[in-house]
Amino acid sequence: MKALANAVGRIVALADRAAEILIIALFAVIVLVGGLQVLCRYVFNASLSWSEELQRYGLIWIVFLAIVVGYRRGAHIGMGLFLEKMPRAVQRPMGVFIDLLWLALGAAMVVFTAAYASASGLTFWRSVARQSSAGMGVRMDVIYACIVIGGAYLVLAALHNLLRRAAGEAPVIIAEEPPC
Repeated sequence: MKALANAVGRIVALADRAAEILIIALFAVIVLVGGLQVLCRYVFNASLSWSEELQRYGLIWIVFLAIVVGYRRGAHIGMGLFLEKMPRAVQRPMGVFIDLLWLALGAAMVVFTAAYASASGLTFWRSVARQSSAGMGVRMDVIYACIVIGGAYLVLAALHNLLRRAAGEAPVIIAEEPPC
């Protein structure tokens, strides 16, 4: 069990680093495009047609990636505070239950976006693949891929914590690590 937890841990560590880099890059792009939009609108009196859409979709990607980064860092204060206030004997089983809830959330994100088919036989992801964004012309399945990627990443992170708990180790909280 410990070897499996370590193997999953290495994959999750790579995913952590990739997500953090992508979040930082997306945030930088959002800030730069927002500044460019202000410059174009107020200095050149011509606004960009695509900037607000890019910023909105960048924020959507950031949210779905940052959910997992927050979980891995123990930054979702409600869960940590709730767990710390419980008696010691209850903390371990409740920790497992909380990790199972995170696993279920990640699985639901993946299943209901990419796998669950409606009565017409289409999944959400396939149905939005036929649509494009108005300003940039990007296919919407590319935009909504963040739900599937974030969900799969969350499943891996929760699975890693559950495997560590099963091996008798504490779940990994990466709050001590410096940011990228």
